[in-house]
This record gives sequence, C-alpha cells and structure tokens, in this order.
Amino acid sequence: MRHHGWLAALGGAVLLAGCGGAPGTLELSGRACLARLAAQEVVYRPLDSVEAPSSSCRVDTAVRVSRIEAALTHPAVMSCALASRLDDFEREVVQPLAVEELGRRVVGINHMGSFACRGTNAGSHLSQHAAGRAIDIAGFGLSDGSTVSVEHGWSDPGPKRLFLHHLARRACGYFSVVLTPDSNPEHYNHIHLDIGPERLCSV
Repeated sequence: MRHHGWLAALGGAVLLAGCGGAPGTLELSGRACLARLAAQEVVYRPLDSVEAPSSSCRVDTAVRVSRIEAALTHPAVMSCALASRLDDFEREVVQPLAVEELGRRVVGINHMGSFACRGTNAGSHLSQHAAGRAIDIAGFGLSDGSTVSVEHGWSDPGPKRLFLHHLARRACGYFSVVLTPDSNPEHYNHIHLDIGPERLCSV
C-alpha cells in the first residue's frame, strides 16, 4: 500500500464511518488457521519463516498461496489470516458478482504482491504489507479468456466498471482498509485490501 498520509488527506473520520469493516469473527492463527485453510481447500504451503531485511517485518503463520478458489497469477506470501479472509471474499462476493454482472466465473486473480518489508509512504509506521496482512489486486481473469483490469476498467463505462466498483464497495465488509483508483494517484492500477487495525473504506 502506498499513500501519503491518506487518513488526513482523504478525510479519514468520514471514510472510517462509511466503512462496513471486517467480519466480527475471531481472527485465527497458527494450527487453527491452517486447518481452516485446508477445510476451505485453499492451495498453500506453510512457511516456517519469511526472509526480510528487517526483523520488525514478521508474518504470523506465514503461507505461500497459489490458489484460493481461483488461481493467483503467481504464488503470494501472506499471513494465514489474510488467506482465509480472501477465500471468504472470493466465494461470497467475487464469484457471485462476476457471474451476475459479467456472466462468467473468475478463474484467475492478478495481484501485485502481498508480503513486502516496507513502510508506508508517510514513513510513520510499517505498511500492513510488512506483516503479510495486505494484498494489491490488479485484475481478474474470466472463464471465457477475457480479463478485467483495475487500471483500464475502473473508469471505462460498461459492465466491468460496475463489477469493480461493486466489488470494492462490498470488500469493505471483509477488509479493514480498501483503497482504489479513487483514493489517490498511487492506486491507479490496483485495489488495496488489508486486515490491519486501521479502518478506511475509500471506494
């Protein structure tokens, strides 16, 4: 996630009030979380540790995910908690919405990464990416071979635009922070989703 003090710049209090927030279920970690991933049939590999240049960048119950229900364009290292939340979101929102609005299922998720040991652009604290609790979604591959790109589809008129906007709005019920191309110039080509402590629904 890249931003320049977005809570202040975007009028954080208003946006926070408008965010549906993540589900009120207890966040799992460790073996309990891995068991839930297995039950959800997420394709993943548990990691004993993740390599990071700073010891302050730690991922709780790190996993390398290659497929949720749809395949990721490339495997992503993230926290088990984020992987489980992504699965909920895909099954309950992404797939039904794609069928309803685009007439196709999603078979691929194009992402720009999850875990990355870095701070926010504001520099005041670590990004949620540094804990593997965030992912940047650039688009989706559909079952007919077509694609939905955040960069091109977010503003272009048509069903893909509606799909992306509706998806982002509903993401606020699953993730603590949702940032889109409407949030700031840095998010022109992706939707940022995280399960961190801050709350912001910028859609």
